[in-house]
Amino acid sequence: MLRSSLRTILAALMRALFRPRITGIENIPESGPCIIAANHLSFSDHVFISLATKRPVCFIGKAERLTGTGLKGLVSKVFFSAVGIVPVERDGGPGGVAALEQARGVIEEGRVFGIHPEGTRSPDGRVYRGKTGVGWLAMATGAPVVPCGLSGTEKVQPLGSLVPRPVRFDMHFGQPMLFPEHVGSEGDPKLRRSVTDEIMRQIQELSGLEYVGRFASKDKVTAEKSSR
Repeated sequence: MLRSSLRTILAALMRALFRPRITGIENIPESGPCIIAANHLSFSDHVFISLATKRPVCFIGKAERLTGTGLKGLVSKVFFSAVGIVPVERDGGPGGVAALEQARGVIEEGRVFGIHPEGTRSPDGRVYRGKTGVGWLAMATGAPVVPCGLSGTEKVQPLGSLVPRPVRFDMHFGQPMLFPEHVGSEGDPKLRRSVTDEIMRQIQELSGLEYVGRFASKDKVTAEKSSR
């Protein structure tokens, strides 16, 4: 009850402060499992998506966001619980597998799971190639994938900025995507890549941003080195 009330208050604050242009909410199923796949421009993306939808959206997050101590830890736990963070230890190895299995569990419970297929924030406001975890989830669960295109959220909270700015942004949800012919074939890497690329094409079209056919992590490392 407390979590639901806090989520309602936060959603109202988001709409009042940022005045987002949101379309396609009706494309999110009213019940049953669903995957929302969005591009990633800002730390706030998962918060905005969760608060914009009628149903709570679960995103994988760092475990320490919900396990901190003291007043700061309590505030963090209450806030991220309200916006649907599912804690998991992420280390790029076993943690990555654990994250996918936990995501699968959320979906199989009939809930909405949110994912940023790029795996990291865009270093320059473009849409980058997606990692195949979203394809694996779509084929392993058979759940519909609702693509979501974001634009402008990088201006709300630029890289390195802790305090969000009251800037308008766009969030557009597309038609649910189903891959019935590939359900149960999540072990095939070529099919995972094909499904992921198809999802990313829809995300790019909805966002209206330029697409880059390589992983964001590579450009991010290059940008960090050049700024030193």
